[in-house]
Amino acid sequence: MAIPAFAAPTLPLPSTQRGAMLERVVLLTRHGIRSPTKPPRTLQAQTGHAWAQWPVAPGDLTEHGRQALAQMVVLVRQYYTQAGLLQSGGCPTSASIAIWADAKDHRTRESGGIWADQLAPPCGLRANALPDGQEDPIFAGLPAPLSAQEQSAITQEFSQRAHTQPPGVAASMTTLQGVLAPTACATNTPHCLRASKTTLVWKKGRPHLAGGIATGGTAAENLLLEYAQGMPAQAEPFGGRDPAPLIGQVFPLHTEESWLVRRLPTLAAHKGAPMAAAVQNTLAGKPVDGIPTVTEQTKLLVLAGHDTNLDALATLYGLDWSFADQPDPTAPDTTLAFELWRTAHGPYIVVRLFHQGLEALRTLAPPTPALNVRVIAAGTSLQALRSAQ
Repeated sequence: MAIPAFAAPTLPLPSTQRGAMLERVVLLTRHGIRSPTKPPRTLQAQTGHAWAQWPVAPGDLTEHGRQALAQMVVLVRQYYTQAGLLQSGGCPTSASIAIWADAKDHRTRESGGIWADQLAPPCGLRANALPDGQEDPIFAGLPAPLSAQEQSAITQEFSQRAHTQPPGVAASMTTLQGVLAPTACATNTPHCLRASKTTLVWKKGRPHLAGGIATGGTAAENLLLEYAQGMPAQAEPFGGRDPAPLIGQVFPLHTEESWLVRRLPTLAAHKGAPMAAAVQNTLAGKPVDGIPTVTEQTKLLVLAGHDTNLDALATLYGLDWSFADQPDPTAPDTTLAFELWRTAHGPYIVVRLFHQGLEALRTLAPPTPALNVRVIAAGTSLQALRSAQ
């Protein structure tokens, strides 16, 4: 799938065109706020810092996360009700809405259930998935292993990107070092981030990032999750600093971590192909391989997945975005919407983004269309998307 070049859309957005009708939408959403995927003892061994205890098992959705995600779904429901896709009264037909969650993780299955509960509260919608714990190609990518040619391309793409490091990354690493293990670099202990070279390692035929940026990127995300969870100040390792600005200062490490692996074109093509096909077929009114609940009658498909899925589709379709109020472009609950509009000029695709700011996630402030919804791309087809920013 070709990555489109960025340019302003040649046609006005459908919402400004007389007679334009929103016909179908596919939503790709990240799960709600979760705990770190590794226990505090493991994180301490990796970073030299004593991490907070969470109220749930590693990687699981929290109650705070459930509430914040429910608020996001309410915003999406209200938005598409106003746009005419969802009914303002009564219940949708069972065939018109499909909710498909990644079965592998508890957090995605639970998130799918929240979408089902909140999209049409009195109507008993259900989220569907493969059997619990099973790997789903829609989210995990093509089941065939990466070929030798793909592995070579991935290694080359990584080498090109790792050769030049954005200037802010080194400053972020220094700041984060002062938070996690301030004396590690001076005392030559294993927790000095800059001393661990960033490399690409292969495990069971799949590429993984190792080294200081990988450790620091994960630590930066865990700091954000602790803050978004609303943990008390004494549980957060911010050294007396204002947490939100500090998270913004260290988060370029996580962004760089994603850029070095998740957003490599060859890897994104392999991982994102089944999901891209699901988006395209749903918008075209066709069945989707791997999602039996999608039919020609489906008007809205919700894919409850991960930030890795957002990164893969963003790479495939040449999408990019950032937020003034949220350092993580793929933060919990972030939802990417692919909309099919029928206009006098023919079909038109609009890519819309729903998000919640960092403080809003922490305080459970309800998101609003004015602050938390925007168009990021549009075009006459998925392959012809152009930046709308």
